[in-house]
Amino acid sequence: MRYPLAASLLLILRSKATAFNSFSSPLALRKAFIDMGRGKGSNKSIASKRNLSATVSADEASVPSSGKSKDVVNAALSSRAITGDTLSTEVFGGLPYVNTGELTSKKQHRVLFILGGPGAGKGTQSEKIVDTYKCIHLSVGELLREERKRGDASPHAELIEKCLVAGQIVPVEISLNLVRNAMDEACGESSSHGQPIFLVDGFPRNYDNLFGWTNNMPEYASVIGSLIYDCPIDVLEERILSRAETSGRSDDNLESARKRFTTFQDQTMPVVQALEEVESMETKEDGLSKMHIQHIIGIGTIEEVWDATKAAMDGYVKNDVLTANSLLLQAINEKNVDQYVSLCSAEMLQVEDEEDNDGNLPSGEVFKKYEIHEAGTETYVYNATVAFQGGTKAIVTYDRRTEDNGGNIVSEMKESRVWSHGCNGWECIHFIRKPVSGL
Repeated sequence: MRYPLAASLLLILRSKATAFNSFSSPLALRKAFIDMGRGKGSNKSIASKRNLSATVSADEASVPSSGKSKDVVNAALSSRAITGDTLSTEVFGGLPYVNTGELTSKKQHRVLFILGGPGAGKGTQSEKIVDTYKCIHLSVGELLREERKRGDASPHAELIEKCLVAGQIVPVEISLNLVRNAMDEACGESSSHGQPIFLVDGFPRNYDNLFGWTNNMPEYASVIGSLIYDCPIDVLEERILSRAETSGRSDDNLESARKRFTTFQDQTMPVVQALEEVESMETKEDGLSKMHIQHIIGIGTIEEVWDATKAAMDGYVKNDVLTANSLLLQAINEKNVDQYVSLCSAEMLQVEDEEDNDGNLPSGEVFKKYEIHEAGTETYVYNATVAFQGGTKAIVTYDRRTEDNGGNIVSEMKESRVWSHGCNGWECIHFIRKPVSGL
């Protein structure tokens, strides 16, 4: 079989990309799931639903896990729907992950909240994320400022100006409308971002924002998590004064900055705590939450902060990669050629026809020749790992065993599939398959 990109992709497989087995999290329970089922028969299904709800009651799940206030817990209970109803927690080859397949099929948006005090580095790190991953940065502050610039053409310009200068929060209806319109516009027909993650910067800032999102946005978008940039006030003030020299922003002064920092501490941090409580509740119920809140220390150099940001982003993107790999193996098991082709790059399916030197095999023939298993066999996947090379290339490696109806091993292979994030989302661009040693 000829792989057009084989040489370069083998270099990727041999690179120093770091393999990881779980989403970075302080919750020890995640590691326990990774260690599950390393041996034969441990993962009979390609992607199994995670279900520990039998061990935790709904009342127990609503009990705060870390001494959070009653207001925070109540806010969390009111915000449980923030992830929408299309995400599910599953396991692939021993790896827990959040299945995002329905988000893609229903064309709903993926959203990551970016939060931190004024000058914490949200914008700088968001720019680096966009440069590395298929993400789109939406600064709610910038959207509001652009709306303000429209002047008389906008019915909200005067109110937005008053709120920004006073360090107050703009009414949620205005912010949500701007965010939703921006997401829809960014995913238009001319978009080069297949299944992007939207970095919603500076939102939600208070409970009103949080409840507004929960009540209005889950039909259009699922919140997969939040990056929280933690930075002390003295560092923030220094950065604001430096930025004021060139930004031209009316709110880049110490008085406005201190008001904004006070607002962040008094109104936004309780929102962060509520989101953390939602994650904790979901983890108690299902072993893994559908969203993850990641704190990042923002007082180092830009590159030091970026290292932490990148590690967190790999965890979010891992969910999309494992979802794609799971769907591809599902297509193989179900002999679904159309689904298989939709998850593979056109280049990978260009295989020379040995009987016709001037042509390639049809996609269906490639599928039958290299992917279909023998009749009467069942597939097991285990020992899965994921490694990233940059933000748009990933390698999923796992052991894959087929057995006949009597439980006898027919084949046991180590398989690596290389994935690339392009304009159609994550596509398989190459795979390598070799026997597991010792079989």
